[in-house]
Order: sequence, then structure tokens, then C-alpha cells
Amino acid sequence: MNVSNELAAVPRLPMLAVVMLISACAGPGYGPIVQDLSVTARASERLSPSGQASTAVVQPASAALPKLQPQAPAVTITAQPQTSQIEAANVVKVQPVQQIKPVATISPSPVTTVVLPASDQRVVEQLLAEADQLKAQGKVTQSVIQLQRAQRIAPREPKVYARLAALQLSLGEASRAEQLALKGLTLVPQQNNYQYYFWKLIAASRSHLGDVSGESAAISEAAKYK
Repeated sequence: MNVSNELAAVPRLPMLAVVMLISACAGPGYGPIVQDLSVTARASERLSPSGQASTAVVQPASAALPKLQPQAPAVTITAQPQTSQIEAANVVKVQPVQQIKPVATISPSPVTTVVLPASDQRVVEQLLAEADQLKAQGKVTQSVIQLQRAQRIAPREPKVYARLAALQLSLGEASRAEQLALKGLTLVPQQNNYQYYFWKLIAASRSHLGDVSGESAAISEAAKYK
């Protein structure tokens, strides 16, 4: 189109509109610039023919599961029997209980008589004689002292214990007299006369102490040796 003709056709348009129209006609014929912002849809977001999004997950070809290799058959190992029996360390062996044999009644062994030297025996006999004299004179305390000296020289002489027990009882020492008489009994297991005398001293001592049952028992024992 001729520009002059266009101006003639629109004589009444304002000058500004005419300038714009001329500029548009004179420019190259480019269309509007459209930026392609489309994004390729994922396989899981594509629409199915029914119009709904497909939920199927498409695995890539490279993610295929590896094929399982056949495994070798398992080998069963049978334990070999051991040649020696192994005992556990924490196992306690219980030994069979042995029958306890009844303890035989032990009879008192005869007392071995200790033979004093002749010199010591003479000294003991002299002390006993002096004790008897002092007792006859009423000097009981001095008599006890002489008998104790004889006891230290001959600690297993029954005559010393018989005289000492009788003197202690006369002095009112009943407990001491009983102990001396019991000691004398152990020195004369086979002598009935001494057994009788000592049991009578024990009975008298217990009577002095008020032990009625003990006195009766001692009298019964003394009767066995009368």
C-alpha cells in the first residue's frame, strides 16, 4: 500500500495516530514472541485415555533386578566323636555317702601308776604324817598347807586328795571338797575302798550345798563299792 494513499484515506486522524500507523507498516513482519515454557510430562504424570493420571511407576531399564545365581548345595559337617570324655569344669561330682559306723563305747583305760623316786616318796609320806598330826592338834590350816606341798610333789597320789577333800569340807569349803574328791575318783578306777570313800565325801559336800538330788546320786554310787 502506498503511504500517501493511506494518509489521504484517513485525513481526519490525529497526527500521532498517523505516525504510529506509519511506524507499524514500515517495520518488519515479525509476529509476537512466545516463550516455550512447556515441560515434558513424566511417565507417572501422563494422562491415561480415560483422562486420569497414571499411577504406574515405570522403572528404568538399568534398574532391572539382577538374576540370582544358583547356590551350591549346603554341606553338612558331622562332628567326629572325641576319643576322651570331657568333663565340664563346673560339674561337681557327688560322692556316695559312706555309712557312718557307730562309735564303739570307749571304756576308761586303766590309769598308769606313776612311780615316784624313792626320795620323793619319802618326802610325801613325811608330809602326810605331819598333816595328820597338825589336824589332830586342831591346826587344820597348817595341815592343809602340808598336804598342798605333798600334792605338788605327787599330783597323782590318791591319799593326798582324800585328806585334802576331808579337810576342805571341815573348813566349810564344800565346793572345793567336791572337786578334790572327783579328781581323786579318776586316780583310783579299780580301787573300791577309795571309790567308796570319795563318793561319800561327794555326798557330804552336796548335802552341805543343799543339793539333795546330787547327794542321793552320790550315796547310790558309794553303795556300789561298799
